[in-house]
Amino acid sequence: MALFDKSAVTYDQWCSTPLGGYVDRLEKQMLTELANPKPGESVIDLGCGTGIYSILFARQGLTVTGIDASGEMLNHARNKAAAQSLDIEFLQGDLLSLPFPDNRFDLAICNVVLEFVSDPRRVLEEGLRVLRPGGRLIAGLIGKQSDWARNYEKRGQENPDSVFSQARFYTLEDIRRFSDRQPSQIRFGLYVSPAEFVSAEQAAELEQRRIGQQAAEAGFLAVRWDK
Repeated sequence: MALFDKSAVTYDQWCSTPLGGYVDRLEKQMLTELANPKPGESVIDLGCGTGIYSILFARQGLTVTGIDASGEMLNHARNKAAAQSLDIEFLQGDLLSLPFPDNRFDLAICNVVLEFVSDPRRVLEEGLRVLRPGGRLIAGLIGKQSDWARNYEKRGQENPDSVFSQARFYTLEDIRRFSDRQPSQIRFGLYVSPAEFVSAEQAAELEQRRIGQQAAEAGFLAVRWDK
């Protein structure tokens, strides 16, 4: 987690760029539609980082707990939540062994997290364990065969201090093997490559034209498992 501690200060800055803002909005739309969050529900944000999704769901009236291994990321998450007067519980912990009893939450979210853990299958098992019957776990992943994954892999190879030097990307077939419980829904998006991006408007137009292309070309996958 040392790499994530080092990048905590600048982690949110990418979302403030035109490209980062477009990707952030698209991912949030895809994941939120699958999650179908309801006010009053409890949600666990697995690998919450600087609290992007914790804050998103807290503002929608959910009771939120965020957990992450990086203390620096959590410090930023707490500061952001406090600045917005949001009551969110942030904990430092191991996603491979969650410090919660069975059947604790209605919803679990983890976005671009499974790429950075040693055992994605175990993380999903733990996430499903702490869900109540009828709960749902939503994961966002970078598509392995996309230009986005190739771009991140190149960055990781060129810079050992990049968080992507430790990333591993997965195909749809890999993701299906993460759990004996098959996904109930899978959505594909982000068909615009980083090199193509000119503006949010141009990217949205390209995205609409390319929806329905081969799943392998999607830069982002949103996957839902139901308990």
